[in-house]
Amino acid sequence: MKRKINISRNIKILFLYLIVIILLFVWLLPYIFMALSAFKSRLQVYAYPIVWIFEPTFENFIEVIFGQNLFFYLQNTLLIAIPNTILTLLISLPAAYSFTRFKFKHKEKYFLLFLILQLVPGISVIIAFYHIAMSLGLFDTHLLLIILYLLWNIPYTIWITRGFFEGIPIELEEAALIDGCSRLSALRRIILPLAIPGVSATALLLFILSWNEFTLPYFLTSLNARPLSTTVVFYMSHTEIFWGRIFALGFISTLPTIIFSLIIRKYFIRTLAFGALKR
Repeated sequence: MKRKINISRNIKILFLYLIVIILLFVWLLPYIFMALSAFKSRLQVYAYPIVWIFEPTFENFIEVIFGQNLFFYLQNTLLIAIPNTILTLLISLPAAYSFTRFKFKHKEKYFLLFLILQLVPGISVIIAFYHIAMSLGLFDTHLLLIILYLLWNIPYTIWITRGFFEGIPIELEEAALIDGCSRLSALRRIILPLAIPGVSATALLLFILSWNEFTLPYFLTSLNARPLSTTVVFYMSHTEIFWGRIFALGFISTLPTIIFSLIIRKYFIRTLAFGALKR
């Protein structure tokens, strides 16, 4: 009887693994297609039916990297994404902590306001931002994009990190206060170390959002501060779309976020596990 139960249990586990593998393959199929197509020649990209077995070529990568000065746009992206991620965390973490530990009038209404701010699409206010940037002399600057990204990322980060702070027992902080720590010291020494998994996962999401943003930099930059995400338009013309180069650019653009994800993956997994246990 026990053996039958173990066999039935193993069959269920194998069935679940099979479902996960199928779903993972379906989810990754577009990325796999893009990665493979980046190594195809021009004729192979347009071939029908799709060519899956071919001799790889690096002509698309050579054109993307050296033909359009890829490293200049990559540098611009890093100069925007990294400061934005750091500044967003520095501003949002104390704010999220305040919402969990302090009581003040209309606290929940203010918190709901952050959600409303997230509902404003960037394209709807792009003209206003353009006129403000021109009048202040900030058009086509890294500072402009960092400030605008902060407007969207700060409310988003406060919403996320508040849940992590609420999951930390307040008794730990009270014990630190009794031992002589100030509120700021307790936040720095007690709360933040315990919230590192959640903060790391949030930092990853912020970096990806800043890295992939297209609308704002496309309309508010021309050359000096243009990030990597907007260079896809270089390979589109009235006569042809250079799909091979676009695939190569997409493959290169995803590598930094994948590497960053692998670096902090253990914190991200720990955050997911924490959320499951909390529920």
